[in-house]
Amino acid sequence: MHFLLITGFFPDEAQDDSLQFELDITGSEMNEKVAQLIESKPLDEVEPGELLLTLDQVTALENLLDVSFPKGLEYFMGTCATY
Repeated sequence: MHFLLITGFFPDEAQDDSLQFELDITGSEMNEKVAQLIESKPLDEVEPGELLLTLDQVTALENLLDVSFPKGLEYFMGTCATY
């Protein structure tokens, strides 16, 4: 089983490549909703790795998750294994 993670970094990694934002998606139901929203497929079909999110996807995630993402960052969605 795995879950989704949203991370944010400054666009210019030469200036600062450190992690600026991190959000673990909790609960299997919410992970399924996020997978459907971003990838249009079930969570168990989401490939490992990171996906650069578009501004529209970030806005949709803010609405779904009821979270304000800091402005000025590039956001990625990745998969993490559960132990």
